[in-house]
Amino acid sequence: MVAVTAALSLATASPAPAETPQAFTPIESRYWGEPALRDLLGNPVDTEYTEGDISYQQFQRGWLYHSPQTGVHELHGEIASRFVRSGAHHQLGVPTTDELSTPDGVGRYNHFSAEASVYWTPETGAQAVSGQVRRFWADRGWETGRLSYPTTSTQPTPDGVGVFNHFLGIDRAGASVYWTKITGAHSVQGAIRDLWAANGWENGFGYPSSDELTTLDKAGRFNEFTGRDNPPASAYWHPATGAHFVAGPIMQRWHELRRELSYLKYPTSNPYEVSEGNSQVDFQGGYIRLDQNSGQVSDAPW
Repeated sequence: MVAVTAALSLATASPAPAETPQAFTPIESRYWGEPALRDLLGNPVDTEYTEGDISYQQFQRGWLYHSPQTGVHELHGEIASRFVRSGAHHQLGVPTTDELSTPDGVGRYNHFSAEASVYWTPETGAQAVSGQVRRFWADRGWETGRLSYPTTSTQPTPDGVGVFNHFLGIDRAGASVYWTKITGAHSVQGAIRDLWAANGWENGFGYPSSDELTTLDKAGRFNEFTGRDNPPASAYWHPATGAHFVAGPIMQRWHELRRELSYLKYPTSNPYEVSEGNSQVDFQGGYIRLDQNSGQVSDAPW
């Protein structure tokens, strides 16, 4: 009787609870659910980490990142390497896209949550563009605009006042975008950029305070510049004269005469010293001279 009771007791006892399967994280769900993604990234090389609402995991050839706002996105190859060198998610944020092809088919890119992008082409490598410079570039058509692709990543200027990126520019002539709190973001391109670079970039005539503009006669181009220790300056370019700077009282006098519409036309020299205490800028039709001691300017035809 005891044996029968024991047998009945065992037969009617509740079965042991089944072990609950462990739920996949969003990163695991995407990785294991997409064979092509596994082939792209390779095997995991580290565990998945979480920082606040961000999670991420490294693989042989790239990364997967997740946040509730962005979902799960991958980055790999040279773009992933640039992402890491630029401070990873601490600086650029988490990817908001997978790696995508640019509209012209030349490059590849990822966008990131901290108003940043990394663009890659065979010619430029992978470069990060962020903040106000990226906003300026985006407003002007990204890589399909006159600036084309970035050739450097966003970085601070040597004086610590601003940030900048260099770009290929139209026809590979070179372009740059510089930003400061005072000037905002502006681009400098081609021959004017070459002139500015030859005169010390922002340490020469200051930061660009305008984009490249068309002159009054529609035949030339110019940028305006401003510096902490220098008077306002402009660089003017014309096919017949090249690019030259005018600055301070000489520039003011030329503007009073209506610039290239005056008898002086376009500058053919940068400011230079003609005698002790006197500087001059030459133009196609004459010159403007500044007496440094008195501050007086005079102009005359050749």
